[in-house]
Amino acid sequence: MTLLRLFILLLLSTASQAADSLHMIKSIPMQARIMTVDELGNVYVVRNDNSLIRYSESGDSSAFYRSIQNGDIGQVDATNPLRVVLYYPSYSKVELLDKMLSPKNELDLKKLNIYTTAFVASSADGNLWVYDQFNARLIKINEQLNIVAQSNDLRQQVDKVPAPSYITERSRKVYICDTAEGIYTFDQYGSYINTLSIYKVKYLQVIGSQLVYRDGDKLISYDLQSTKENKMLLPMTDSRIINAAISRDVLYVLYNNGLVLYKLPK
Repeated sequence: MTLLRLFILLLLSTASQAADSLHMIKSIPMQARIMTVDELGNVYVVRNDNSLIRYSESGDSSAFYRSIQNGDIGQVDATNPLRVVLYYPSYSKVELLDKMLSPKNELDLKKLNIYTTAFVASSADGNLWVYDQFNARLIKINEQLNIVAQSNDLRQQVDKVPAPSYITERSRKVYICDTAEGIYTFDQYGSYINTLSIYKVKYLQVIGSQLVYRDGDKLISYDLQSTKENKMLLPMTDSRIINAAISRDVLYVLYNNGLVLYKLPK
């Protein structure tokens, strides 16, 4: 299924229709705290023991990584499945993994005088975006820790600087989610564009013109062009939902006691 067809499916599904028409592919018992997906249909979870596991769209484990030397994993960016980005907030370290989740490089953000918790995301040009909350700047760096682009001091541009919950780049724009203030958007050079009045977003997917995110027991699709919002009801159980995402024709839902894969209707 193409991504375009997937948004159309999401847009046309009513809340009740979506939940009733899903077919469970697999349920994997686990206790995990982070989940993200890539565009190949893979899902990545960080379990409570700090191990990172990748599963295919059929629910089969395809790669594993675990390290304790930098503390707990705080973020995972699998935008580029050939270079998975891990961020360790306790040590201000970024680790880059290859397609088999083997370590290939490690970056120490303290060398950029970033000592407080930052937020990190892959850039389509092979660089990395880092939001430095202490200095209120969005910067782009390469793997040699050289700054190749950066925003102005956001304290001079916005009423309240972001306190991020998530950051991602898609289609030459960077989105910084702040659960209380909305979604701050920047261009490919790090220049501030505007702030979208979309709140409570802790994980964001940008698919074409659609912003897809979870709000409670619903997956929301917000169209940047029409500003129309549509909702899809997520399958509910007695367990608490931690995160939900879509990739290809699979809906991934991470509950507090397991990961469940659902086939979206054709």
